Amino acid sequence: MTALGYHYGEQVTSAHLTASVRAHESQVRSVLSKLVKAGLVTTARGRNGFSSLSRPANKISLLEIYKAVDAPPIFSIHQYPKEKTCRTSCTHREAMVELLEDTQRAFEARLGQRMLSEMVKKARSYK
Repeated sequence: MTALGYHYGEQVTSAHLTASVRAHESQVRSVLSKLVKAGLVTTARGRNGFSSLSRPANKISLLEIYKAVDAPPIFSIHQYPKEKTCRTSCTHREAMVELLEDTQRAFEARLGQRMLSEMVKKARSYK
Protein backbone atom coordinates (compact mmCIF):
# COMPACT_ATOMS: atom_id res chain seq x y z
CA MET A 1 0.00 0.00 0.00
CA THR A 2 2.89 2.34 0.73
CA ALA A 3 4.30 1.67 -2.75
CA LEU A 4 0.91 2.39 -4.30
CA GLY A 5 0.63 5.57 -2.23
CA TYR A 6 4.14 6.58 -3.22
CA HIS A 7 3.13 6.21 -6.87
CA TYR A 8 -0.38 7.59 -6.45
CA GLY A 9 -1.92 8.50 -9.79
CA GLU A 10 0.36 6.05 -11.60
CA GLN A 11 -0.33 2.57 -12.84
CA VAL A 12 1.85 0.24 -10.77
CA THR A 13 2.45 -3.28 -12.06
CA SER A 14 2.36 -6.33 -9.85
CA ALA A 15 5.95 -7.03 -10.94
CA HIS A 16 6.95 -3.68 -9.43
CA LEU A 17 5.09 -4.48 -6.19
CA THR A 18 6.55 -7.99 -6.08
CA ALA A 19 10.08 -6.62 -6.42
CA SER A 20 9.35 -3.89 -3.90
CA VAL A 21 8.33 -6.27 -1.11
CA ARG A 22 10.40 -9.26 -2.26
CA ALA A 23 7.44 -11.59 -2.16
CA HIS A 24 6.14 -14.20 -4.54
CA GLU A 25 3.82 -12.77 -7.18
CA SER A 26 0.96 -15.04 -6.07
CA GLN A 27 1.19 -13.61 -2.54
CA VAL A 28 1.07 -10.06 -3.88
CA ARG A 29 -1.94 -10.91 -6.06
CA SER A 30 -3.70 -12.50 -3.09
CA VAL A 31 -3.24 -9.41 -0.93
CA LEU A 32 -4.22 -7.11 -3.81
CA SER A 33 -7.40 -9.13 -4.26
CA LYS A 34 -8.34 -8.51 -0.62
CA LEU A 35 -7.54 -4.80 -0.94
CA VAL A 36 -9.70 -4.56 -4.08
CA LYS A 37 -12.56 -6.33 -2.30
CA ALA A 38 -12.27 -3.77 0.52
CA GLY A 39 -12.42 -0.91 -2.00
CA LEU A 40 -8.91 0.36 -1.21
CA VAL A 41 -7.26 -0.56 -4.51
CA THR A 42 -8.36 -0.72 -8.12
CA THR A 43 -6.75 -3.06 -10.62
CA ALA A 44 -6.72 -3.73 -14.31
CA ARG A 45 -5.90 -7.27 -15.40
CA GLY A 46 -4.14 -8.53 -18.44
CA ARG A 47 -0.88 -8.00 -20.22
CA ASN A 48 -0.77 -4.33 -19.29
CA GLY A 49 -2.32 -4.87 -15.87
CA PHE A 50 -1.76 -2.49 -13.02
CA SER A 51 -2.91 -1.50 -9.55
CA SER A 52 -3.55 1.87 -7.98
CA LEU A 53 -5.07 3.28 -4.82
CA SER A 54 -8.80 3.91 -5.07
CA ARG A 55 -8.40 7.17 -3.15
CA PRO A 56 -5.55 9.33 -1.84
CA ALA A 57 -3.32 7.92 0.91
CA ASN A 58 -4.47 10.61 3.34
CA LYS A 59 -7.99 9.16 3.05
CA ILE A 60 -6.99 5.56 3.87
CA SER A 61 -6.47 4.57 7.50
CA LEU A 62 -4.01 1.91 8.53
CA LEU A 63 -6.94 0.17 10.25
CA GLU A 64 -8.76 -0.18 6.93
CA ILE A 65 -5.70 -1.89 5.49
CA TYR A 66 -5.22 -4.10 8.55
CA LYS A 67 -8.83 -5.29 8.42
CA ALA A 68 -8.84 -5.70 4.64
CA VAL A 69 -5.97 -8.18 4.63
CA ASP A 70 -7.39 -10.25 7.51
CA ALA A 71 -4.27 -9.70 9.58
CA PRO A 72 -4.03 -11.90 12.67
CA PRO A 73 -4.33 -10.44 16.16
CA ILE A 74 -1.14 -8.76 17.33
CA PHE A 75 -0.76 -11.26 20.20
CA SER A 76 -2.04 -14.75 20.73
CA ILE A 77 -2.00 -17.25 23.55
CA HIS A 78 -0.78 -20.76 22.98
CA GLN A 79 -3.00 -23.70 23.83
CA TYR A 80 -1.90 -25.76 26.78
CA PRO A 81 -3.64 -28.10 29.17
CA LYS A 82 -4.66 -26.77 32.55
CA GLU A 83 -3.01 -28.29 35.57
CA LYS A 84 -6.04 -28.64 37.84
CA THR A 85 -3.97 -28.42 41.01
CA CYS A 86 -2.47 -25.06 39.99
CA ARG A 87 -4.52 -21.86 40.35
CA THR A 88 -2.24 -20.00 37.97
CA SER A 89 -2.66 -22.62 35.27
CA CYS A 90 -6.44 -22.54 35.67
CA THR A 91 -6.82 -18.75 35.58
CA HIS A 92 -3.90 -17.49 33.50
CA ARG A 93 -5.42 -18.01 30.06
CA GLU A 94 -8.68 -16.28 30.96
CA ALA A 95 -6.81 -13.31 32.45
CA MET A 96 -4.49 -13.05 29.45
CA VAL A 97 -7.36 -13.23 26.96
CA GLU A 98 -8.99 -10.22 28.61
CA LEU A 99 -5.72 -8.29 28.67
CA LEU A 100 -4.87 -9.08 25.06
CA GLU A 101 -8.38 -8.21 23.84
CA ASP A 102 -7.94 -4.79 25.47
CA THR A 103 -4.53 -4.48 23.81
CA GLN A 104 -5.99 -5.43 20.43
CA ARG A 105 -8.75 -2.83 20.76
CA ALA A 106 -6.21 -0.13 21.68
CA PHE A 107 -3.98 -1.15 18.77
CA GLU A 108 -6.89 -0.99 16.31
CA ALA A 109 -8.05 2.35 17.70
CA ARG A 110 -4.57 3.76 17.11
CA LEU A 111 -4.45 2.33 13.58
CA GLY A 112 -7.76 4.05 12.93
CA GLN A 113 -6.11 7.38 13.76
CA ARG A 114 -3.13 6.86 11.48
CA MET A 115 -3.22 7.29 7.73
CA LEU A 116 -1.38 5.59 4.89
CA SER A 117 0.00 9.01 3.94
CA GLU A 118 2.24 8.85 7.04
CA MET A 119 3.90 5.71 5.67
CA VAL A 120 4.25 7.30 2.25
CA LYS A 121 5.84 10.39 3.80
CA LYS A 122 8.41 8.19 5.57
CA ALA A 123 9.15 6.38 2.31
CA ARG A 124 9.65 9.68 0.49
CA SER A 125 12.08 10.90 3.16
CA TYR A 126 14.24 7.76 2.99
CA LYS A 127 17.70 8.47 1.64
